[in-house]
Amino acid sequence: MKYRTLLLLLVLGCTTFGVAQQIESEFQNKPDKRKNATYFSNGLQSKYREDTEGAIRNFEQALRYMPDDAASMFELSEQYYIAGHLEDAFKMIQQAANLDPENKWYQLRLGQFYRNLEQYDDFIQLYEMQTAKYPDDPDMLTELIDAYLITEQYDKALAKMDLLEEQVGQNELITEQRLSIYNHQGNTKKLISELEKLIEQNPENPRYYSMLAQVYSENGKEKDALRMYEKIKEINPNDPYVNISLLEFYEKSGDQDKAFDALIAAIRNKNLDLNTKANIYDYWMQKNQNSPKVNEQALQCGLAFSETHPEDKIGYLILGSYYIVTENAALARTYYKKSLAIDSTDFLSWQNLIISESRLNENENVRDHAVKALQYYPMQPVFYWYAGVSSAVLKENDEAISYLEKGRRYTTDKIQMANFDAFLGDLYHEQGDEEKSFEAYERTLRNDPDNVLVLNNYAYYLAVKGQDLDKALEMSTKAITAEPDNPTYLDTQAWVLYMKGDYKEAEKYMKKALKLLKEPDDTYTKHYEAIKSKLKN
Repeated sequence: MKYRTLLLLLVLGCTTFGVAQQIESEFQNKPDKRKNATYFSNGLQSKYREDTEGAIRNFEQALRYMPDDAASMFELSEQYYIAGHLEDAFKMIQQAANLDPENKWYQLRLGQFYRNLEQYDDFIQLYEMQTAKYPDDPDMLTELIDAYLITEQYDKALAKMDLLEEQVGQNELITEQRLSIYNHQGNTKKLISELEKLIEQNPENPRYYSMLAQVYSENGKEKDALRMYEKIKEINPNDPYVNISLLEFYEKSGDQDKAFDALIAAIRNKNLDLNTKANIYDYWMQKNQNSPKVNEQALQCGLAFSETHPEDKIGYLILGSYYIVTENAALARTYYKKSLAIDSTDFLSWQNLIISESRLNENENVRDHAVKALQYYPMQPVFYWYAGVSSAVLKENDEAISYLEKGRRYTTDKIQMANFDAFLGDLYHEQGDEEKSFEAYERTLRNDPDNVLVLNNYAYYLAVKGQDLDKALEMSTKAITAEPDNPTYLDTQAWVLYMKGDYKEAEKYMKKALKLLKEPDDTYTKHYEAIKSKLKN
Protein backbone atom coordinates (compact mmCIF):
# COMPACT_ATOMS: atom_id res chain seq x y z
CA MET A 1 0.00 0.00 0.00
CA LYS A 2 1.63 3.24 -1.03
CA TYR A 3 2.02 6.17 1.32
CA ARG A 4 0.43 9.35 0.11
CA THR A 5 1.21 12.88 1.28
CA LEU A 6 -1.79 15.18 1.04
CA LEU A 7 -1.33 18.58 -0.58
CA LEU A 8 -2.16 21.52 1.66
CA LEU A 9 -4.29 24.11 -0.08
CA LEU A 10 -3.94 27.81 0.57
CA VAL A 11 -7.02 29.77 1.54
CA LEU A 12 -9.23 30.16 -1.48
CA GLY A 13 -9.58 33.70 -2.64
CA CYS A 14 -7.64 34.03 -5.86
CA THR A 15 -9.25 36.03 -8.66
CA THR A 16 -11.13 33.55 -10.84
CA PHE A 17 -10.65 33.46 -14.56
CA GLY A 18 -14.26 32.68 -15.38
CA VAL A 19 -13.01 30.78 -18.41
CA ALA A 20 -15.79 28.24 -18.59
CA GLN A 21 -18.45 30.97 -18.63
CA GLN A 22 -16.66 32.78 -21.49
CA ILE A 23 -16.33 29.56 -23.42
CA GLU A 24 -20.00 28.75 -23.10
CA SER A 25 -21.18 32.26 -24.09
CA GLU A 26 -18.77 32.86 -26.99
CA PHE A 27 -18.25 29.48 -28.61
CA GLN A 28 -21.17 27.25 -27.77
CA ASN A 29 -22.30 27.24 -31.42
CA LYS A 30 -18.84 26.94 -33.00
CA PRO A 31 -17.16 23.69 -31.83
CA ASP A 32 -14.03 22.72 -33.75
CA LYS A 33 -12.52 19.34 -32.81
CA ARG A 34 -9.45 19.83 -34.97
CA LYS A 35 -8.47 23.11 -33.32
CA ASN A 36 -9.36 21.62 -29.94
CA ALA A 37 -7.01 18.71 -30.55
CA THR A 38 -4.23 21.01 -31.77
CA TYR A 39 -4.39 23.28 -28.71
CA PHE A 40 -4.74 20.28 -26.38
CA SER A 41 -1.58 18.74 -27.87
CA ASN A 42 0.25 22.07 -27.56
CA GLY A 43 -0.92 22.31 -23.96
CA LEU A 44 0.54 18.89 -23.14
CA GLN A 45 3.86 19.89 -24.66
CA SER A 46 3.94 23.06 -22.55
CA LYS A 47 3.02 21.01 -19.49
CA TYR A 48 5.92 18.60 -20.03
CA ARG A 49 8.27 21.57 -20.46
CA GLU A 50 6.91 22.89 -17.14
CA ASP A 51 5.70 26.01 -18.97
CA THR A 52 2.65 26.57 -16.79
CA GLU A 53 1.52 29.82 -18.41
CA GLY A 54 1.85 28.34 -21.91
CA ALA A 55 -0.06 25.23 -20.84
CA ILE A 56 -2.87 27.34 -19.38
CA ARG A 57 -3.19 29.40 -22.61
CA ASN A 58 -3.33 26.30 -24.80
CA PHE A 59 -5.80 24.37 -22.66
CA GLU A 60 -8.04 27.46 -22.43
CA GLN A 61 -7.98 27.70 -26.25
CA ALA A 62 -8.77 24.00 -26.51
CA LEU A 63 -11.83 24.57 -24.33
CA ARG A 64 -12.96 27.54 -26.41
CA TYR A 65 -13.23 25.26 -29.42
CA MET A 66 -14.87 22.45 -27.44
CA PRO A 67 -16.47 23.74 -24.22
CA ASP A 68 -17.49 20.24 -23.05
CA ASP A 69 -14.00 18.75 -23.32
CA ALA A 70 -13.55 17.13 -19.88
CA ALA A 71 -9.95 16.16 -20.67
CA SER A 72 -8.95 19.80 -21.21
CA MET A 73 -10.76 20.74 -18.01
CA PHE A 74 -8.83 18.06 -16.12
CA GLU A 75 -5.48 19.28 -17.45
CA LEU A 76 -6.41 22.93 -16.96
CA SER A 77 -7.37 22.23 -13.34
CA GLU A 78 -3.89 20.91 -12.68
CA GLN A 79 -2.21 23.92 -14.30
CA TYR A 80 -4.43 26.39 -12.43
CA TYR A 81 -3.45 24.64 -9.20
CA ILE A 82 0.26 24.88 -10.00
CA ALA A 83 -0.16 28.58 -10.81
CA GLY A 84 -1.91 29.16 -7.48
CA HIS A 85 -5.38 29.82 -8.94
CA LEU A 86 -6.98 27.42 -6.50
CA GLU A 87 -10.60 28.40 -6.87
CA ASP A 88 -10.43 28.07 -10.67
CA ALA A 89 -8.66 24.71 -10.29
CA PHE A 90 -11.45 23.46 -8.04
CA LYS A 91 -14.23 24.68 -10.31
CA MET A 92 -12.59 23.17 -13.38
CA ILE A 93 -12.23 19.69 -11.86
CA GLN A 94 -15.81 19.86 -10.63
CA GLN A 95 -16.98 20.48 -14.22
CA ALA A 96 -14.78 17.67 -15.57
CA ALA A 97 -16.08 15.21 -12.97
CA ASN A 98 -19.71 16.19 -13.68
CA LEU A 99 -19.22 15.83 -17.44
CA ASP A 100 -17.59 12.41 -17.14
CA PRO A 101 -18.70 10.77 -13.89
CA GLU A 102 -17.33 7.41 -14.99
CA ASN A 103 -13.76 8.65 -15.23
CA LYS A 104 -12.02 7.39 -12.11
CA TRP A 105 -9.15 9.90 -12.23
CA TYR A 106 -11.44 12.89 -12.50
CA GLN A 107 -13.35 11.70 -9.46
CA LEU A 108 -10.20 11.01 -7.45
CA ARG A 109 -8.77 14.45 -8.14
CA LEU A 110 -12.06 16.05 -7.13
CA GLY A 111 -11.96 13.93 -3.97
CA GLN A 112 -8.53 15.27 -3.10
CA PHE A 113 -9.85 18.83 -3.44
CA TYR A 114 -12.71 17.94 -1.09
CA ARG A 115 -10.27 16.50 1.39
CA ASN A 116 -7.81 19.37 1.24
CA LEU A 117 -10.70 21.80 1.72
CA GLU A 118 -11.91 19.64 4.64
CA GLN A 119 -15.25 19.05 2.91
CA TYR A 120 -15.36 15.58 4.37
CA ASP A 121 -19.03 14.90 3.76
CA ASP A 122 -18.51 15.43 0.01
CA PHE A 123 -15.28 13.46 0.11
CA ILE A 124 -16.88 10.49 1.85
CA GLN A 125 -19.89 10.48 -0.45
CA LEU A 126 -17.61 10.50 -3.51
CA TYR A 127 -15.25 7.81 -2.20
CA GLU A 128 -18.07 5.55 -1.08
CA MET A 129 -19.31 5.60 -4.66
CA GLN A 130 -15.81 4.97 -6.04
CA THR A 131 -14.99 2.11 -3.66
CA ALA A 132 -18.30 0.51 -4.67
CA LYS A 133 -17.18 0.73 -8.33
CA TYR A 134 -13.61 -0.32 -7.60
CA PRO A 135 -13.80 -2.61 -4.56
CA ASP A 136 -10.33 -4.05 -5.20
CA ASP A 137 -8.51 -0.71 -5.00
CA PRO A 138 -6.81 -0.69 -1.55
CA ASP A 139 -5.62 2.91 -1.91
CA MET A 140 -9.16 4.25 -2.20
CA LEU A 141 -10.24 2.13 0.75
CA THR A 142 -7.37 3.53 2.80
CA GLU A 143 -8.38 7.09 1.90
CA LEU A 144 -11.97 6.40 2.91
CA ILE A 145 -10.89 4.84 6.22
CA ASP A 146 -8.80 7.92 6.99
CA ALA A 147 -11.81 10.15 6.32
CA TYR A 148 -14.00 8.02 8.60
CA LEU A 149 -11.39 8.30 11.35
CA ILE A 150 -11.16 12.07 10.98
CA THR A 151 -14.95 12.41 11.16
CA GLU A 152 -15.08 9.87 14.05
CA GLN A 153 -17.29 7.41 12.16
CA TYR A 154 -15.55 4.53 13.88
CA ASP A 155 -17.97 1.71 13.09
CA LYS A 156 -17.77 2.48 9.38
CA ALA A 157 -13.99 2.69 9.61
CA LEU A 158 -13.83 -0.71 11.29
CA ALA A 159 -16.02 -2.26 8.58
CA LYS A 160 -13.78 -0.91 5.83
CA MET A 161 -10.68 -2.08 7.73
CA ASP A 162 -12.05 -5.62 7.64
CA LEU A 163 -12.59 -5.30 3.89
CA LEU A 164 -9.10 -3.86 3.39
CA GLU A 165 -7.55 -6.65 5.42
CA GLU A 166 -9.26 -9.21 3.22
CA GLN A 167 -7.48 -7.64 0.25
CA VAL A 168 -3.99 -7.02 1.62
CA GLY A 169 -3.85 -9.56 4.45
CA GLN A 170 -3.13 -8.90 8.11
CA ASN A 171 -1.44 -5.56 8.32
CA GLU A 172 0.28 -3.87 11.26
CA LEU A 173 -0.96 -0.40 10.32
CA ILE A 174 -4.58 -1.57 10.10
CA THR A 175 -4.26 -3.31 13.45
CA GLU A 176 -2.85 -0.21 15.10
CA GLN A 177 -5.70 1.88 13.69
CA ARG A 178 -8.13 -0.61 15.22
CA LEU A 179 -6.26 -0.29 18.53
CA SER A 180 -6.68 3.47 18.39
CA ILE A 181 -10.42 3.12 17.80
CA TYR A 182 -10.91 0.55 20.57
CA ASN A 183 -8.90 2.68 22.96
CA HIS A 184 -11.01 5.73 22.06
CA GLN A 185 -14.18 3.73 22.57
CA GLY A 186 -12.95 2.24 25.83
CA ASN A 187 -13.46 -1.26 24.45
CA THR A 188 -10.88 -3.05 26.59
CA LYS A 189 -11.91 -6.54 25.49
CA LYS A 190 -11.41 -5.77 21.80
CA LEU A 191 -8.22 -3.84 22.59
CA ILE A 192 -6.68 -6.85 24.34
CA SER A 193 -7.84 -9.17 21.56
CA GLU A 194 -6.26 -7.00 18.88
CA LEU A 195 -2.99 -6.71 20.79
CA GLU A 196 -2.88 -10.46 21.22
CA LYS A 197 -3.33 -10.76 17.46
CA LEU A 198 -0.42 -8.37 16.94
CA ILE A 199 1.77 -10.40 19.30
CA GLU A 200 0.81 -13.57 17.46
CA GLN A 201 1.85 -11.94 14.16
CA ASN A 202 5.03 -10.42 15.66
CA PRO A 203 6.11 -12.65 18.57
CA GLU A 204 9.59 -11.09 18.70
CA ASN A 205 8.45 -7.48 18.83
CA PRO A 206 8.62 -6.28 22.48
CA ARG A 207 6.62 -3.14 21.72
CA TYR A 208 3.32 -5.00 21.53
CA TYR A 209 3.97 -6.85 24.79
CA SER A 210 4.61 -3.47 26.38
CA MET A 211 1.37 -2.05 24.95
CA LEU A 212 -0.60 -5.04 26.23
CA ALA A 213 1.08 -4.75 29.63
CA GLN A 214 -0.01 -1.12 29.83
CA VAL A 215 -3.61 -2.07 29.02
CA TYR A 216 -3.53 -4.78 31.69
CA SER A 217 -2.04 -2.35 34.21
CA GLU A 218 -4.65 0.33 33.47
CA ASN A 219 -7.40 -2.22 34.02
CA GLY A 220 -6.12 -3.56 37.33
CA LYS A 221 -4.59 -6.75 35.93
CA GLU A 222 -1.17 -6.30 37.51
CA LYS A 223 -0.16 -9.97 37.33
CA ASP A 224 -0.89 -10.11 33.61
CA ALA A 225 0.98 -6.84 33.10
CA LEU A 226 4.01 -8.14 34.97
CA ARG A 227 3.87 -11.34 32.90
CA MET A 228 4.14 -9.25 29.74
CA TYR A 229 7.14 -7.31 31.06
CA GLU A 230 8.87 -10.53 32.02
CA LYS A 231 8.18 -11.80 28.51
CA ILE A 232 9.93 -8.74 27.07
CA LYS A 233 13.00 -9.43 29.23
CA GLU A 234 12.92 -13.04 28.08
CA ILE A 235 12.78 -12.06 24.39
CA ASN A 236 15.35 -9.29 24.69
CA PRO A 237 17.15 -9.02 28.04
CA ASN A 238 18.80 -5.78 26.89
CA ASP A 239 15.62 -4.10 25.66
CA PRO A 240 16.30 -0.39 26.23
CA TYR A 241 12.81 0.56 27.40
CA VAL A 242 11.52 -2.38 29.44
CA ASN A 243 12.99 -1.00 32.67
CA ILE A 244 11.31 2.36 32.10
CA SER A 245 8.02 0.53 31.64
CA LEU A 246 8.66 -1.45 34.83
CA LEU A 247 9.48 1.77 36.68
CA GLU A 248 6.10 3.20 35.69
CA PHE A 249 4.38 -0.09 36.52
CA TYR A 250 5.84 -0.36 40.02
CA GLU A 251 5.17 3.32 40.70
CA LYS A 252 1.49 2.84 39.87
CA SER A 253 1.32 -0.26 42.04
CA GLY A 254 2.94 1.65 44.92
CA ASP A 255 6.16 -0.38 45.16
CA GLN A 256 8.73 2.43 45.27
CA ASP A 257 11.68 0.17 46.06
CA LYS A 258 11.14 -1.98 42.96
CA ALA A 259 10.48 1.15 40.93
CA PHE A 260 13.89 2.49 42.00
CA ASP A 261 15.52 -0.85 41.16
CA ALA A 262 14.04 -0.50 37.67
CA LEU A 263 15.51 3.02 37.45
CA ILE A 264 18.98 1.73 38.34
CA ALA A 265 18.61 -1.10 35.81
CA ALA A 266 17.65 1.47 33.16
CA ILE A 267 20.73 3.58 33.94
CA ARG A 268 22.96 0.50 33.71
CA ASN A 269 21.39 -0.62 30.41
CA LYS A 270 23.95 0.24 27.74
CA ASN A 271 21.30 0.07 24.99
CA LEU A 272 19.31 2.98 26.44
CA ASP A 273 20.48 6.40 25.27
CA LEU A 274 22.08 8.68 27.85
CA ASN A 275 19.66 11.56 27.31
CA THR A 276 16.67 9.34 28.20
CA LYS A 277 18.49 8.11 31.30
CA ALA A 278 19.18 11.69 32.39
CA ASN A 279 15.51 12.60 31.90
CA ILE A 280 14.18 9.71 33.98
CA TYR A 281 16.77 10.45 36.68
CA ASP A 282 15.61 14.09 36.83
CA TYR A 283 11.97 12.90 36.91
CA TRP A 284 12.68 10.55 39.82
CA MET A 285 14.66 13.06 41.86
CA GLN A 286 12.09 15.79 41.42
CA LYS A 287 9.21 13.50 42.33
CA ASN A 288 10.98 12.08 45.39
CA GLN A 289 12.80 15.20 46.58
CA ASN A 290 11.10 15.01 50.01
CA SER A 291 11.79 11.31 50.49
CA PRO A 292 14.19 10.40 53.33
CA LYS A 293 15.88 8.01 50.88
CA VAL A 294 16.54 10.62 48.19
CA ASN A 295 20.20 11.27 49.08
CA GLU A 296 21.09 7.58 49.19
CA GLN A 297 19.25 7.05 45.90
CA ALA A 298 21.19 9.92 44.33
CA LEU A 299 24.42 8.22 45.42
CA GLN A 300 23.38 4.92 43.81
CA CYS A 301 22.35 6.68 40.59
CA GLY A 302 25.62 8.61 40.48
CA LEU A 303 27.63 5.40 40.87
CA ALA A 304 25.54 3.67 38.18
CA PHE A 305 26.07 6.57 35.77
CA SER A 306 29.82 6.85 36.42
CA GLU A 307 30.34 3.09 36.03
CA THR A 308 28.20 2.75 32.89
CA HIS A 309 29.26 6.05 31.29
CA PRO A 310 32.72 6.89 32.68
CA GLU A 311 33.33 9.10 29.65
CA ASP A 312 30.44 11.43 30.54
CA LYS A 313 30.31 14.02 33.32
CA ILE A 314 26.75 13.31 34.51
CA GLY A 315 27.72 10.62 37.06
CA TYR A 316 30.49 12.77 38.54
CA LEU A 317 28.15 15.77 38.81
CA ILE A 318 25.59 13.66 40.69
CA LEU A 319 28.23 12.24 43.03
CA GLY A 320 29.74 15.68 43.61
CA SER A 321 26.32 17.09 44.53
CA TYR A 322 25.70 14.16 46.88
CA TYR A 323 28.91 14.83 48.76
CA ILE A 324 28.25 18.58 48.85
CA VAL A 325 24.85 17.89 50.44
CA THR A 326 26.29 15.35 52.90
CA GLU A 327 29.10 17.80 53.77
CA ASN A 328 32.00 15.70 52.54
CA ALA A 329 33.84 18.50 50.78
CA ALA A 330 36.95 16.42 50.03
CA LEU A 331 35.06 13.79 48.01
CA ALA A 332 32.90 16.47 46.39
CA ARG A 333 36.09 18.18 45.23
CA THR A 334 37.36 14.90 43.74
CA TYR A 335 34.27 14.30 41.63
CA TYR A 336 33.98 17.87 40.40
CA LYS A 337 37.59 17.67 39.24
CA LYS A 338 36.68 14.52 37.28
CA SER A 339 33.75 16.33 35.72
CA LEU A 340 35.98 19.23 34.67
CA ALA A 341 38.51 16.83 33.19
CA ILE A 342 35.73 15.79 30.78
CA ASP A 343 34.18 19.23 30.26
CA SER A 344 36.34 22.16 31.31
CA THR A 345 33.50 24.61 30.56
CA ASP A 346 30.91 23.19 32.94
CA PHE A 347 29.66 26.07 35.13
CA LEU A 348 28.21 23.92 37.92
CA SER A 349 31.44 21.93 38.25
CA TRP A 350 33.55 25.08 38.59
CA GLN A 351 31.18 26.64 41.10
CA ASN A 352 30.88 23.57 43.32
CA LEU A 353 34.56 22.72 43.10
CA ILE A 354 35.32 26.20 44.43
CA ILE A 355 32.67 25.87 47.16
CA SER A 356 34.20 22.52 48.22
CA GLU A 357 37.68 24.01 48.37
CA SER A 358 36.35 26.99 50.30
CA ARG A 359 34.87 24.65 52.91
CA LEU A 360 38.27 22.95 53.16
CA ASN A 361 39.94 26.37 53.62
CA GLU A 362 42.09 25.79 50.55
CA ASN A 363 42.24 29.49 49.80
CA GLU A 364 44.97 29.34 47.20
CA ASN A 365 43.04 26.71 45.22
CA VAL A 366 39.85 28.77 45.59
CA ARG A 367 41.62 31.83 44.18
CA ASP A 368 43.34 29.95 41.35
CA HIS A 369 40.24 28.06 40.28
CA ALA A 370 38.02 31.14 40.49
CA VAL A 371 40.46 33.00 38.23
CA LYS A 372 40.51 30.05 35.81
CA ALA A 373 36.70 29.84 35.78
CA LEU A 374 36.61 33.52 34.81
CA GLN A 375 38.35 32.58 31.56
CA TYR A 376 35.18 30.70 30.61
CA TYR A 377 32.67 32.93 32.42
CA PRO A 378 34.06 36.48 32.47
CA MET A 379 30.66 37.97 33.35
CA GLN A 380 29.73 35.68 36.26
CA PRO A 381 29.89 37.61 39.57
CA VAL A 382 30.14 34.43 41.68
CA PHE A 383 33.67 33.75 40.44
CA TYR A 384 34.76 37.35 41.05
CA TRP A 385 33.38 36.98 44.57
CA TYR A 386 35.41 33.88 45.37
CA ALA A 387 38.52 35.30 43.69
CA GLY A 388 38.15 38.48 45.77
CA VAL A 389 37.38 36.85 49.11
CA SER A 390 40.15 34.25 48.83
CA SER A 391 42.65 36.94 47.81
CA ALA A 392 41.64 38.96 50.87
CA VAL A 393 42.17 35.94 53.13
CA LEU A 394 45.61 35.53 51.54
CA LYS A 395 46.32 39.21 52.40
CA GLU A 396 46.39 40.16 48.72
CA ASN A 397 44.13 43.15 49.27
CA ASP A 398 44.87 45.00 46.05
CA GLU A 399 43.93 41.92 43.99
CA ALA A 400 40.90 41.32 46.20
CA ILE A 401 39.64 44.88 45.66
CA SER A 402 40.20 44.57 41.91
CA TYR A 403 38.14 41.34 41.66
CA LEU A 404 35.34 42.64 43.88
CA GLU A 405 35.08 45.95 42.04
CA LYS A 406 34.75 44.07 38.72
CA GLY A 407 32.31 41.53 40.12
CA ARG A 408 29.89 44.13 41.50
CA ARG A 409 29.55 45.60 38.00
CA TYR A 410 28.21 42.29 36.65
CA THR A 411 25.49 41.73 39.23
CA THR A 412 21.93 43.02 39.07
CA ASP A 413 20.84 41.44 42.35
CA LYS A 414 20.64 44.01 45.15
CA ILE A 415 21.65 41.69 47.99
CA GLN A 416 24.54 40.25 46.00
CA MET A 417 25.74 43.76 45.19
CA ALA A 418 25.40 44.71 48.86
CA ASN A 419 27.69 41.80 49.78
CA PHE A 420 30.31 42.99 47.31
CA ASP A 421 30.14 46.54 48.67
CA ALA A 422 30.22 45.41 52.30
CA PHE A 423 33.42 43.47 51.71
CA LEU A 424 34.90 46.35 49.75
CA GLY A 425 34.08 48.70 52.62
CA ASP A 426 36.10 46.54 55.01
CA LEU A 427 39.02 46.21 52.58
CA TYR A 428 39.20 49.94 51.89
CA HIS A 429 39.16 50.54 55.65
CA GLU A 430 42.12 48.16 56.05
CA GLN A 431 43.88 50.09 53.28
CA GLY A 432 43.28 53.31 55.24
CA ASP A 433 41.03 54.78 52.54
CA GLU A 434 38.12 55.89 54.75
CA GLU A 435 36.42 57.86 51.98
CA LYS A 436 36.08 54.83 49.70
CA SER A 437 35.25 52.64 52.68
CA PHE A 438 32.33 54.85 53.75
CA GLU A 439 31.13 55.15 50.14
CA ALA A 440 31.03 51.35 49.89
CA TYR A 441 29.11 51.11 53.18
CA GLU A 442 26.61 53.70 51.96
CA ARG A 443 26.02 51.69 48.77
CA THR A 444 25.56 48.55 50.85
CA LEU A 445 22.88 50.09 53.03
CA ARG A 446 21.02 51.53 50.04
CA ASN A 447 20.60 47.98 48.69
CA ASP A 448 20.40 46.17 52.03
CA PRO A 449 19.36 48.62 54.79
CA ASP A 450 19.16 45.86 57.42
CA ASN A 451 22.70 44.53 56.97
CA VAL A 452 23.66 44.42 60.65
CA LEU A 453 27.34 43.75 60.05
CA VAL A 454 27.73 46.90 57.98
CA LEU A 455 25.50 48.91 60.33
CA ASN A 456 27.83 47.97 63.19
CA ASN A 457 31.14 48.45 61.37
CA TYR A 458 30.14 51.72 59.79
CA ALA A 459 28.86 53.05 63.11
CA TYR A 460 32.06 52.03 64.92
CA TYR A 461 34.39 53.59 62.35
CA LEU A 462 32.39 56.83 62.46
CA ALA A 463 32.63 56.80 66.26
CA VAL A 464 36.39 56.27 66.15
CA LYS A 465 36.66 59.31 63.88
CA GLY A 466 34.17 61.26 66.00
CA GLN A 467 32.16 61.88 62.81
CA ASP A 468 28.35 61.89 62.22
CA LEU A 469 27.72 60.51 65.72
CA ASP A 470 23.94 60.84 65.53
CA LYS A 471 23.97 58.76 62.36
CA ALA A 472 26.37 56.30 63.99
CA LEU A 473 24.04 55.94 67.00
CA GLU A 474 21.06 55.34 64.75
CA MET A 475 22.89 52.57 62.87
CA SER A 476 24.30 51.00 66.04
CA THR A 477 20.87 51.00 67.71
CA LYS A 478 19.43 49.25 64.67
CA ALA A 479 22.15 46.59 64.88
CA ILE A 480 21.60 45.76 68.56
CA THR A 481 17.83 45.77 68.05
CA ALA A 482 18.35 43.00 65.53
CA GLU A 483 20.91 41.14 67.70
CA PRO A 484 20.58 42.36 71.31
CA ASP A 485 23.01 39.77 72.75
CA ASN A 486 25.90 40.34 70.36
CA PRO A 487 28.80 41.66 72.46
CA THR A 488 30.52 43.23 69.44
CA TYR A 489 27.44 45.29 68.60
CA LEU A 490 26.96 46.22 72.27
CA ASP A 491 30.57 47.42 72.42
CA THR A 492 29.98 49.60 69.33
CA GLN A 493 26.84 51.08 70.93
CA ALA A 494 28.78 51.82 74.10
CA TRP A 495 31.60 53.51 72.20
CA VAL A 496 29.25 55.65 70.10
CA LEU A 497 27.52 56.79 73.34
CA TYR A 498 30.94 57.44 74.89
CA MET A 499 31.92 59.66 71.96
CA LYS A 500 28.62 61.51 72.34
CA GLY A 501 29.36 62.10 76.08
CA ASP A 502 26.56 59.87 77.40
CA TYR A 503 28.83 57.94 79.77
CA LYS A 504 26.16 56.37 81.98
CA GLU A 505 24.37 54.80 79.01
CA ALA A 506 27.72 53.79 77.58
CA GLU A 507 28.61 52.00 80.83
CA LYS A 508 25.33 50.08 80.80
CA TYR A 509 25.95 48.67 77.32
CA MET A 510 29.63 48.03 78.02
CA LYS A 511 28.85 46.01 81.13
CA LYS A 512 26.41 43.87 79.18
CA ALA A 513 28.97 43.33 76.42
CA LEU A 514 31.63 42.22 78.95
CA LYS A 515 29.19 39.89 80.61
CA LEU A 516 28.38 38.19 77.27
CA LEU A 517 32.05 37.82 76.29
CA LYS A 518 33.25 34.23 76.43
CA GLU A 519 36.91 35.24 76.64
CA PRO A 520 38.57 38.50 77.81
CA ASP A 521 39.29 41.09 75.11
CA ASP A 522 41.75 43.97 75.42
CA THR A 523 39.72 46.36 73.27
CA TYR A 524 36.59 45.86 75.37
CA THR A 525 38.61 46.31 78.57
CA LYS A 526 40.17 49.56 77.33
CA HIS A 527 36.77 50.88 76.32
CA TYR A 528 35.33 50.08 79.74
CA GLU A 529 38.22 51.75 81.55
CA ALA A 530 37.84 54.85 79.39
CA ILE A 531 34.13 55.02 80.21
CA LYS A 532 34.75 54.56 83.98
CA SER A 533 37.41 57.23 83.88
CA LYS A 534 34.96 59.73 82.41
CA LEU A 535 32.35 58.78 84.99
CA LYS A 536 34.82 59.46 87.88
CA ASN A 537 35.63 62.87 86.46
